[in-house]
Amino acid sequence: MFVGACNPPTDSGRQVMSDRFLRHAPLIFVDFPGPDSLKQIYGTFNRAMLKRVPQLRSCADPLTEAMVDFYTQSQKHFTADQQAHYIYSPRELTRWKYAINEALEPLEEPEDLVRLFVHEGLRLFEDRLVFQEEKDWCNKVIDSVAMQWFPNLKPKALERPIYFTNYLNKNYVSVGQDELKEHIEARLKQFYEEELNVPLVVFDSVLDHILRIDRVLRQPLGHLLLVGASGVGKTTLTRFVAWMQDLAVF
Repeated sequence: MFVGACNPPTDSGRQVMSDRFLRHAPLIFVDFPGPDSLKQIYGTFNRAMLKRVPQLRSCADPLTEAMVDFYTQSQKHFTADQQAHYIYSPRELTRWKYAINEALEPLEEPEDLVRLFVHEGLRLFEDRLVFQEEKDWCNKVIDSVAMQWFPNLKPKALERPIYFTNYLNKNYVSVGQDELKEHIEARLKQFYEEELNVPLVVFDSVLDHILRIDRVLRQPLGHLLLVGASGVGKTTLTRFVAWMQDLAVF
């Protein structure tokens, strides 16, 4: 018995199988699960996950609805015709669930959970987008989805900027911009003295990029592609984050 898993012939590196061969083989097409199936699958995950935090148990179903809703809207709005890497699969929801799961312990209020949901969603969905108007769409839609499924939300939950890090705390928690900037500047000063005599001005987008790189490098098999003009600080920021994590750069 031969069983093969076949991707579409449009994928890179795939070969089209001839009709002469296929006439001998029954073909079964398995597509990605639809919204109802996704809600069932990730609802099971989320209910099990939130059992660990009794005060947030009631948020499991709204969280599932919001995740699937935003994923579905993004999948419809962005296609591979716009950019080759605008491909959405349930892996995004799995990564989202893992990210929320790892940061659950210190959460106390539904607002904390929603803030974490929005932050991790933006890292997974917004960071791959190319144009500013696409990023703006992503921020606007994730806010509206959060307000739809968590109707009693306090406005502070969606205030920008949203910074999650464990630089200031042993847990991965939301932190204020001023205290984060102060901490980063102090560590950068030490980094210059020990490693690299190239001072950086710490403005808002530098904080964003430092935390994005840090978040990815902390993940098992974490990987990212840094895109930008030469000299804007991609290498320096990556070396700084690696130094903070005791990683070697090659």
